Amino acid sequence: MDTDIYGLVQRILWGVGFIAIFAQSIFGSKTIHQQLEKLLRQNEQIIEQLKQIARHLEEGKDDPKKES
Repeated sequence: MDTDIYGLVQRILWGVGFIAIFAQSIFGSKTIHQQLEKLLRQNEQIIEQLKQIARHLEEGKDDPKKES
């Protein structure tokens, strides 16, 4: 009976260890994915701001009153 309990405990510890390692990689990849999404949104905002700046500069070139 003692060997059965030992084997059961050994299997439980192996399973818990596997789950702990697996869960860590899942949570790590979720965090990385969230950070990448945040960077993508920031990049899109920067691109939109650069487009607005470019439009503003082009409008300034076309307006002869602003060339004084």
